[in-house]
Amino acid sequence: MEASSYVKPRPCTLRELSPAVHWARHHVRAPSFQWKRRIYDFELLFVKHGEIAATIGGERHLARAGTLLVLPPWIPHIVEIRSEPHAELLGIHFDFFDGTAAGHRFIVDESQIDPSAFSAVPYVSDKPLLAGYCFANVSGRIVALMEGVIQEWNERQSGYDAACKAMLLHLVALLARRGGEARPLPRPKHEERLLALADEIRRHCGRRWTSTEMAKFLLVHEDYMSRQFKALMGIGPNKFVQSVRHQEAKRLLRETDDTIERISLLVGYDDFHYFSRIFKRWEGMSALQFRKLSRTV
Repeated sequence: MEASSYVKPRPCTLRELSPAVHWARHHVRAPSFQWKRRIYDFELLFVKHGEIAATIGGERHLARAGTLLVLPPWIPHIVEIRSEPHAELLGIHFDFFDGTAAGHRFIVDESQIDPSAFSAVPYVSDKPLLAGYCFANVSGRIVALMEGVIQEWNERQSGYDAACKAMLLHLVALLARRGGEARPLPRPKHEERLLALADEIRRHCGRRWTSTEMAKFLLVHEDYMSRQFKALMGIGPNKFVQSVRHQEAKRLLRETDDTIERISLLVGYDDFHYFSRIFKRWEGMSALQFRKLSRTV
């Protein structure tokens, strides 16, 4: 049977989507680890830290921290870890319609393929819902939704499946709006220095990262730095700093007992009230509400 015959387009509207999670994990992989496979369902694979290379249907993508890959059913893919000592990943296997492939393993056994087990591909207005494979620098909202799905699916408390469904619907809607952004962007000048700057911001988000400081790092003018940074990362430098600080603040709220005032200082905000406003803008709730929720669900 030709591989293309496994494709199962399903015309639908967004209202008809009813996503179901098959597997969800936060995991860390060393460079010795490699996936080489096909899957029956879809996988969302977010690079939280480090770098991976993904070859999807013969097309190679380099995915650095902040990148989300959408791995579709039936298309062969290879995922390689490129960063030392490891890469930190968020992974969710799911399908768009309740029950699709739910009774099957999601990894294809090439010696015994079940064509009926492949998940249907949603088509909205005669186009696939998610047309791209690689989304660079996804928003903090998308990352938070992935983390929420992983937490709900692993804790399996009452109503977890409904909670996962709601968060996946929200996540898919946000990705669908970005559909045209999944195409590779042209590589700007100073790529290596820009990537080094992004890594420095991730490692030391509490530093005073003004446009002047970032431009000095590259030895270029501020306006030029800002344009080149956005061309490579898909997001402006100041918003990137906010995003990194927000993710670190969430980690500290979940994993430490530090006061919110101290956390605001650790992630680079001298003004606690400004930190509180920024956090609520990114997360949709206060830092205190986030801490309570993360420890009760």
